[in-house]
Amino acid sequence: MKIILASQSGVRKKILDNNNIQSEVIVSNIDEDEIKISLLAEGADPLTVSKNLAELKSIKVSSKNPDRLVLGADSVISLNNELINKPRSREEALSILKRLNNAKHYLISSVC
Repeated sequence: MKIILASQSGVRKKILDNNNIQSEVIVSNIDEDEIKISLLAEGADPLTVSKNLAELKSIKVSSKNPDRLVLGADSVISLNNELINKPRSREEALSILKRLNNAKHYLISSVC
């Protein structure tokens, strides 16, 4: 059975392909930024954000493909339990890299 990967990540698709797991990508198109803002306003930590995003992606794609197995996934970076978002510019990327340099940080990945 071919599963659906509800993630835009080329790396995740490659992992499935390399392990001979037949899959196709269907992007959920959820507004991740809006969801992150809402969750953070409620006091969510980076792990909770990652888990919720993975679940929401899988739910949205599953609702349109009820007879298929859907794998939702998301990854975030945590620095001192603070969510580090993807940079929107080259300058912001440099600033983030400077903050992460020589600091203990984590890549948190969730699947649902």
